[in-house]
Amino acid sequence: MLRLARGPHAGELRLDRRRVYILPTRAGLLFGAALLTMLVTSINYGLALGYALTFLLAGVGLVSMLDTWRNLGGLTLRAGRAEPVAAGELAELGLLLQNGAGPERFAIDLQVPGTAQPTRIDVAAGAEQLVAVALPTVRRGWLAVPRMRVSTTWPLGLWQAWAWWHPQARVLVLPRAESPAVPLPEGAWSGTEAAGRGRGAEDFAAIRPFRPGDSPRRLAWKAMARTGGDALLISEFEGGGGGQLWLDWATLPPGLDAESRVSRLARWVLDAEAAGLRYGLRVPGVVLELDHGPAHCATCLEALALLPA
Repeated sequence: MLRLARGPHAGELRLDRRRVYILPTRAGLLFGAALLTMLVTSINYGLALGYALTFLLAGVGLVSMLDTWRNLGGLTLRAGRAEPVAAGELAELGLLLQNGAGPERFAIDLQVPGTAQPTRIDVAAGAEQLVAVALPTVRRGWLAVPRMRVSTTWPLGLWQAWAWWHPQARVLVLPRAESPAVPLPEGAWSGTEAAGRGRGAEDFAAIRPFRPGDSPRRLAWKAMARTGGDALLISEFEGGGGGQLWLDWATLPPGLDAESRVSRLARWVLDAEAAGLRYGLRVPGVVLELDHGPAHCATCLEALALLPA
């Protein structure tokens, strides 16, 4: 148990004889009590068949103990990575179980703190098994992967073997985006065309059907009213791809607390990206220049996630 106090384990972990523990289950204790009763009865009444049955079942119990331990012993565990998720959502962490030289492994339970039910895994002989476990998230920032319990009661349920695994891995938890959304700030648009024309920094080009990912702010309400149909229409413009926008911590209403500011800026980052704008972010200690695209969006959300609480 002293090995557990050393903290998270970097890299892969092999479950050798020093890491796998085993004890009888409740069913195993009842089985042992029944064997003891059978032995005492056989002694009192001199039952030869009773002796034979008692020692036969005791042998089965001892062999099952060895099989239970060997079902875990020799496995190699390695943690993968998890994609960033918003606070309150479940993060999926990829874990790899390698069965390099042992027999097939059955009914291995992987218990993660905060989850109701363990994940059950079978690993074929000489194979690798990839499994995703759900990690509950509460607040933004880096979430350290908790210590997990790997256990099995295979084959008879009389014994339970287990090992502790604390991988040195972490998950980025992004801030919750504000809902309902507040419109993007009017006064933060930049550029010569934007300064002259405001948010209409582009020339109108056409009306087209709505596509997934389009910003609701570009809905062509007048055109939809004229057609009288249910189809959503989008106004298309020519020019600078929607203008430029600075999202600035300092310009937010003074009554907002820090977490509300982070939440609003996260919503604006997502809305600006969906609208095809070039946007920048100014928060305490970080300035991200005007850009756009998935990588820039991810960088902005990460900067917001890692702001001090």
